[in-house]
Amino acid sequence: MLILKVEMKDLEQVGGITQFIKEIFTKRNWDVFCTLVIKINKQDFEKLDLNRKELNELFWNLDLRFDIDEDQCELKNLLNKNGYRIITHSLPNFYEVIHFDPKMKYSFIDDRLLNLLDFDKGLGLIPTVVQDQNNTVLMLAYSSKASLKQTISTRKAIYFSRSRNKLWIKGEESGNYQEVKKILFDCDNDALLFKVEQCGYACHRGTYSCFQDREFSLSVLYDILVDRIQNSIVSNSYTKKLAEDNKLLLSKIREESLEVINFTDKDNLVWEIADLTYFILVLMVKEGVKLQDILNELGRRRKNGN
Repeated sequence: MLILKVEMKDLEQVGGITQFIKEIFTKRNWDVFCTLVIKINKQDFEKLDLNRKELNELFWNLDLRFDIDEDQCELKNLLNKNGYRIITHSLPNFYEVIHFDPKMKYSFIDDRLLNLLDFDKGLGLIPTVVQDQNNTVLMLAYSSKASLKQTISTRKAIYFSRSRNKLWIKGEESGNYQEVKKILFDCDNDALLFKVEQCGYACHRGTYSCFQDREFSLSVLYDILVDRIQNSIVSNSYTKKLAEDNKLLLSKIREESLEVINFTDKDNLVWEIADLTYFILVLMVKEGVKLQDILNELGRRRKNGN
C-alpha cells in the first residue's frame, strides 16, 4: 500500500484540508493509488469539526485515515464517534510512505507507483487482478508502465494486450468500461490489484466475470435498475415509469410500507419486504444514492454506538 502522510501544519500552507483534497489530492488522481493519512491533534480536529458536513462528504469518498498519538484517548473517542478511521501505531514496514511537503515537486508523487513497481521481472508487464467494489474477481490482465500511467491519469482501466502487442482501453469497442477506484500492489511489488466500478460485463463472452457469472444480489439488482432507467422507454418499462413519476413512486413506497407493517406470516413478510425493497431501490437510483452510501452511513452509526 502506498501512503501519503500529511501534517496539518503543511495543509495550512496549501489552503487547508478541503483545498488540498479537492485541488491537489483528487485533482492529480493521487487518490487512485494512495491512502491519505493526516497527522492530527485535538486542536486540529476541533477546527475541522466546525465544517463536519463538508468533510464527511469528502472523507467517505476517500481512503483516508487520521494518525494520532496512542495517548490521545479523548481524540480517539471523538474520531471514533464521528466514524473516522484512525491509526494509533507505526505503519507496517511493507507500507511505502511518502511524507508530503508543500515545497516538494508533485511529479515525485505522480510517478512514485510507476517507479516503485518491478516491471523487469515480467519483461515489462505486471499481472493485474481486476475486482469490483463488491470484491468479485472480474478478470486477469496485464499492465505496462505506459498503460498504468494512462489508467491513473484517466481513471479508466487501460491494459497491455499481449496478443495484439499494444495498449487497449477496456470497453473501447463494447462500451463495458471499467472506472478505476483504487490501485493496490502486492508485497513483492510485481502484481497489481485494480478495484473498479464495472459498466456492463467484464468477459468478452458476455458474462459479468471471466471466472463465473455474477450471482444475484442487491448490487446486481441496483445495476439492472440503473440500466432500465437510463436505457428503456416508458412504455416498455415499469421501472422507467416509476422513475419519471415521483408521485407514483412515493405512493407505492407508502403502500408497500403499510403492507410490511401489516404482514400476516413469514412468507408474506418476505414478499412484502421484497416489494418495498424494489421501490426503495428505484428511488435510490433516481436520486443518485448508491448502496455504498447507505453502508457508509450505517457504518458511521455503528462506530458511534447507535
